[in-house]
Formats: sequence, C-alpha cells, structure tokens
Amino acid sequence: MNRRNFLQTTAGFGLGLTLCSNLFVSRAEATTGAGRIPYAAKFSDRHWMWGHDSGQYDGPNGVYNIPLSPKITMAEAIRYMNIPNVCVIRPGHPGEEYRSQFRDVKRIAWTIAMGSHDSYVSQKNYVFSLFNEMPNLTGVYLDDFFRGGEDLKVQTEAGEIATCPALLSYDEIRALHEELKPQADRPNAVDLAIVLYSHQLRPSIVPMLNQAELTSFWTWTGKDVMKLRENFRTFREMCPNKRTLLGLYMWDFGGRQPIDLEFMKYQLDFALELFRKGEIEGTIFHCTPLCNKGLEAVEYSKKWIEETKDETPNQKI
Repeated sequence: MNRRNFLQTTAGFGLGLTLCSNLFVSRAEATTGAGRIPYAAKFSDRHWMWGHDSGQYDGPNGVYNIPLSPKITMAEAIRYMNIPNVCVIRPGHPGEEYRSQFRDVKRIAWTIAMGSHDSYVSQKNYVFSLFNEMPNLTGVYLDDFFRGGEDLKVQTEAGEIATCPALLSYDEIRALHEELKPQADRPNAVDLAIVLYSHQLRPSIVPMLNQAELTSFWTWTGKDVMKLRENFRTFREMCPNKRTLLGLYMWDFGGRQPIDLEFMKYQLDFALELFRKGEIEGTIFHCTPLCNKGLEAVEYSKKWIEETKDETPNQKI
C-alpha cells in the first residue's frame, strides 16, 4: 500500500472559516527571527531538498517504481542541484559519521515524526539532542501529519473548536511548540514545520497549522499539479500569513511513474510567480535519491534553479 494512501481525505472547503492567525512571525519578519539563519533575498538561497537515503523508496522492491541507481547521499544531491538547504527525512538515530555530511550545509531541518506516533517521542528526543551540536539545524518536521477522518472536538480557552485528526493531538502539538522555544541551554528558537497536501485542505486543519511557524505545501499526484493554482489559493484564504515552502515533486509518486515534464514546468513556473509576489518563502525539491538517475524532470529543475538564481521578490517576504 502507498504509505500516504491512508492520508487521502475528501476536501471539505468552505470559506466561512477561522483563518490561520499570525501567532508567531509574519512572512515579512520570517528572515530575521531570533535563532534563524537569515535568508538572502535571492531565490538561490531559498531552495531546500527533501532528503531521503538511497534505497529508502527507490529500487526494484520499491512501491513507487523508481529506478535503482548508485547510492547518493543527501549532501551530494544538494551539491549537484546547487541547493543550499536540506530536510533530513529518515527514521532512526544515525551516528556522528552519518551526520558529518551536513557540516557544511547552510540550513537543516530534521524530521521528528514520519506518520507514527509510537516512534515520535524517541525521534523527537534524538533530534533535540542535536541542537547544540548542529548550529545549522534550524527546524523540525512533522511529516505525514494529518490522518483524515471525522473532525475532533477540542475544548480550548476560547471555546470548542474542530480539529482534523493528526499524528499529534491539539494539546500535544501545543506542548511541542513550547518545547521548541528558546531554553536556558538553547538560546535559539527552532521552527516547527508541518507537511500539508492539497487533498487535505479543510477548515479543521487550521487550528493545528496555527501551532507551527512553517508549512510545506505539496501536490501528491502528478495529474493534480494542474489544480495547484486553485488549491494554493484556497490554502492562502485559510492561512494568509503562514510562512510557506512550496513542495515540488520531481517524480509522480501518486502515479508511480516519471512526472510529466509539462507538469514539472507548470509547478516551477508557478513557484517563481509565487516567490516574486512574496507568497512563498522558498521551495522544496523532492527528493535527493532522484538526483543521479538522469531523470528529465531533475535535469530540467537543475537548469531552472540556475536560470532563476538571481530572482528576488517584488515585495518583502
């Protein structure tokens, strides 16, 4: 079974909803927050890669039909793509030798959850232990976060609210955010980021997104890329001030096939449009194991990154 199939949910839109409030920092303030490594204005500094280890999802036994190729590390992949930042999305607690590949990476975000609540505490404690060792570790990710299903009713100081079922409860994610605030032994703030898919858009995700500084917005299936403009508009109506990275798949994981080059071009063109307007903070390219397979979408993206590297937003993000 596709590891994200259980996440599929019918989008219950509706504009009469509570908007994402600007609880932490606005997009205009995002580059100067305490403890964050400030972005340069140019687009080239604002690209990330979604990092998986080779063999994690590719190869002959993989469910996504991704061809096998020689192993490539996350650090090697971002160097090839000329991308300065990486999201380390892997289970387990790798040692110092593994972590050494990230020494010269500008910014790192590390996953503390990959769809399993059972491993969450252990994974969180491991990543928290890296904060002082890795000054370039600027964020943590909740991947495969929303579960779908009927909304849950939660009592808050402001009254009863509806929340979408997720990996963490409303109280748990609030507690997590408190833990990520500056501490006596860790003076720097760390961004909490949540993965959101376009098929998960519904009003009840808003209270959960409000507990994080950053959202990455993704389109899981290639054919749905052509709905990206409409879906992103709906997201912005819900969350007008949420710091956002636009996720860009270079393989059609939902279709289990190479992504159509026209789909790739469409989402890249839209990403540049959003960046120029100050609607997104940057991008995330998915994913590192694809970077030495000679894929058309990867090579086109690499060229596009070079061609657009000096772009700056028309308004301050």
